[in-house]
This record gives sequence, C-alpha cells and structure tokens, in this order.
Amino acid sequence: MASITRRVTPGRARRRSGTRAKLLAATETLLGQGRAFTDISVEALITEAGVARSTFYAHFEDKGLLLLELADHVTVELEDAALRWYQLPPDATREDLRDALAELMTAHLRHRPTLVAVAEAAAYEPRVRTAYESVMDRRIAEMERGFRTQQTQGGVRADIDTAQVAVWIGWLTERGLYQLLDDGEASLERHLDGMVEIVWQVLYQGTR
Repeated sequence: MASITRRVTPGRARRRSGTRAKLLAATETLLGQGRAFTDISVEALITEAGVARSTFYAHFEDKGLLLLELADHVTVELEDAALRWYQLPPDATREDLRDALAELMTAHLRHRPTLVAVAEAAAYEPRVRTAYESVMDRRIAEMERGFRTQQTQGGVRADIDTAQVAVWIGWLTERGLYQLLDDGEASLERHLDGMVEIVWQVLYQGTR
C-alpha cells in the first residue's frame, strides 16, 4: 500500500502559526505582570491566549518547550538590535556607539521578564540550560564576526584578539543587562554611559 504524506495547507499553517504566536504573547504578558514562570500554569496560559487546553498540547509538549521557543524569538530580535553596533563604520563616533548600544539595551528592556525567566529556568531545567548556552554561543559568534569585520576595515583596534574579546564582552553584556536593567528606562540611562565607556576603550579607542 502506498504511503500517504499529509500536506499542511497554507491556511492551516497560518492558523498553527497564529496559535503559537498567541501562546508566546500570552507568556510574555504574564511574565510582564511580574509572575515567575514556575508559577504560571498551563490554565493561565490558555486563558490569556484564548485557546483550548488540547490546542496548547497540540503545539507544545509542556511549558518548558514553550519557553524555549519564546526565548528563540526574543534572541532573534536581540540579534537584530545588535546589528547596528556590529556594523558601525570605521569613522563611527562615540555618540554613534552610544546610540547603537542604547538600541540593544532598549530591546533587552522590552523583553526583560522573558530573559529573566529563561536565565532562572536554566538553573534547574537541563533543556533550558542547554538551549541558553547555545543561544549565548550564537550571540558571541555573531558578535565576533562583527568585530572582526570592523577590525579589517580599521574601525576596531588591530592589537586585540576579537574572538577572546567577544567572549568577555558577550558575557559581560548579558550578565550586566540582566543584573542592572531592573528599573526600566531609568536604569538604562543610569548605566548606558558606563557600558559605552567600557566598549569604546576596549574596541575603538585610538582608531579614530
């Protein structure tokens, strides 16, 4: 008997995508209300998203996988926000760097509850920890590529090892933003200049 491959129609694919988007948005909404991820039940998620319990389990095996997909979506947005920094031209000024880092920090602020939930879940959930480490590896690799390109253009100091520096700046940025951006826009303004000073001195001082 010939095997039959079920094809997902475009309309069905859009509905699946829309349902997943509702569940991801519901998770961010509940986290944004100050609720810990461990305290958010599937019932709360489906109520916020307006979907049935069976629909939830048709898309996600459990809450952990939902959090992982949400983290991936947020990571893509953070990577997009970081591009302005990684693509600074050789004649970029300190103010240009400040604007680029402000954009990245603003993206972190926008998704801070989710990023906090992922970091906390990574402490006790092996799947989340593995995914979190993979995300950081991806971010640092993208950062290093950006620094290396700027270096070949003369914009980043020629005497530094971009791979080693990217690892340190990547984790410094991740941990710093996690710990310090705890008071909305006020914390961004309070800490932005410090971040600019560190990055400028390490990467760009003396090249302009």
